[in-house]
Amino acid sequence: MKTTKRVFAALLAVLLTFSLAGCQRSEKLDIPDAQNGSDDFQKNLHQTDKLSFLETDTGYYFTWSSLYYIAKDTMTATPVCAKPECDHRDENVCNAIIHADYILTGGERIYYVGYDNEPKTVGSVKLDATNRETVQELKFNETSNSQSSYDRAIYHRGYVYYISDDILYRVKLGGEKESAEIIWSPEDAGSSQSYADGRVDFNPNAIHYSLWADGDSLYFMVNAQTADGTYKDVLFQCGLDGSDVKQAWVTPDKDEVGEWEKTGVSVSQWYITNGYIYFYLSGGDFWRTELATGKLEKLADTHAQTQYGSAVFSDDYLALLSELPADFYGEVTEGGRYRVPGDSIFLYGIDGTLKKEISTEPLREALDGTIAVDMLMCDSTDVYFLATTTTYSTQYGFPVGNTGSITLWRANFETGEVTQLYKLR
Repeated sequence: MKTTKRVFAALLAVLLTFSLAGCQRSEKLDIPDAQNGSDDFQKNLHQTDKLSFLETDTGYYFTWSSLYYIAKDTMTATPVCAKPECDHRDENVCNAIIHADYILTGGERIYYVGYDNEPKTVGSVKLDATNRETVQELKFNETSNSQSSYDRAIYHRGYVYYISDDILYRVKLGGEKESAEIIWSPEDAGSSQSYADGRVDFNPNAIHYSLWADGDSLYFMVNAQTADGTYKDVLFQCGLDGSDVKQAWVTPDKDEVGEWEKTGVSVSQWYITNGYIYFYLSGGDFWRTELATGKLEKLADTHAQTQYGSAVFSDDYLALLSELPADFYGEVTEGGRYRVPGDSIFLYGIDGTLKKEISTEPLREALDGTIAVDMLMCDSTDVYFLATTTTYSTQYGFPVGNTGSITLWRANFETGEVTQLYKLR
């Protein structure tokens, strides 16, 4: 729920204090063509809110306060700024500093949704991050008091799909604001529920959406109250124009798939391709369901490799990072809610076959301090992830985490090599 996210974010803000680290300076920047090769939603890049990726024929663009580029041939990462001696800190000087929540698509220009606009806008830049333009303003729910509430947007076959105050819209890239179509909306979207004592609770319809597209179908996952009163991840499917909305899948119960970290509520990671939803259950196993028939199939006993874990998918692979329960406030919490990365990344084929085990020991050798690892995405050759170092001190009797470095890494499926690509801070 959005309220839960706000509370958790506020807690993190209290516990964590951040220190600025030096940025790397620009080297010679060779900007390639950003043609995608396809106008379809780039599914494997849409599994994290830590970074936003765009794949091109020659590499990846990604955003983390600035726009960066990873060249596939050399596996080097650099800010998209060719100014000599630029330290990439001053947005009035550095081309690369772009306020983007997520990248939508590429071509002769890169299109993205900005995060410093209310309401949100789609912007674009040239491939060297110059010549910024506002392409269009996104429509919002005009009956709501919260007109800047937007969830992550996706791009698929010429359209931008996005959520504003619980309403799912689509609009042509570059289209007029008022041409946006409503794909789906709950009752009383954007409203709040008030109580006699004056409290205003969260909007019961203010549910987090995860958008997806696969071929001729649009999908959206919501965490909603089901008929028995429990909250579950529920997947809906419809045509790309919003026609024929139907429930396609719901989080299975433990009698179907066994117990896992969030039994009966949500799955840890999921991926839709070719009419199947593939899902990994942290504390459980790797499964898939055929959406047309509801047929459920276990693909791998992943709990045999790790008690807990986090994962990312591609059309070919599941990359699973092993995780271990961790001490927090002096105790290990039930279910391993606070975890640290284990010593391996396990690579499974999409059919469930265990392909390779890759050691994460290079992280510990290269980095000092507690390490948190966020899985980002994988392709046909590599898995990408963030590594964050943290040191702890005590202030007013409470542990306070101080973030040190944040670095981008990759692990290669063929060689098993784990290498650092860029120091983000």
